[in-house]
Amino acid sequence: MLQRCNDAQCKAYMDYGARGVKVCDRWMTFENFLADVGLPPQKGLTLDRYPNNDGNYEPGNVRWATKKEQANNRRSSRMLDFNGETLTVAQWEDRRGFRRGLIHCRLQMGWTAERAITQKPRYGQTD
Repeated sequence: MLQRCNDAQCKAYMDYGARGVKVCDRWMTFENFLADVGLPPQKGLTLDRYPNNDGNYEPGNVRWATKKEQANNRRSSRMLDFNGETLTVAQWEDRRGFRRGLIHCRLQMGWTAERAITQKPRYGQTD
């Protein structure tokens, strides 16, 4: 977290520090960070800026998250609104039981979000 936001030599700096993402002053000391965030509650979790992915690393804007949760919290994730709910394409595919990429392909072919989400796939297009 500190390197990607503060060290221009860090490989990830372009996606964090160069974009203006900062670590709050309090968390420059590991003990303060640990007191505020704690250890990950289980293996396989990493720190995620949430709910504001464009915000800074600071109290109230971080969580321990799985890789899947983080993948849905990326700037590049396409969001779709349907029936008053906004989810990423991948989340809609999971919810509907569609194979990965099906909704994306449908949208590329010019389908509306509603049709892409609600139309059942032909045989062999689900997991």
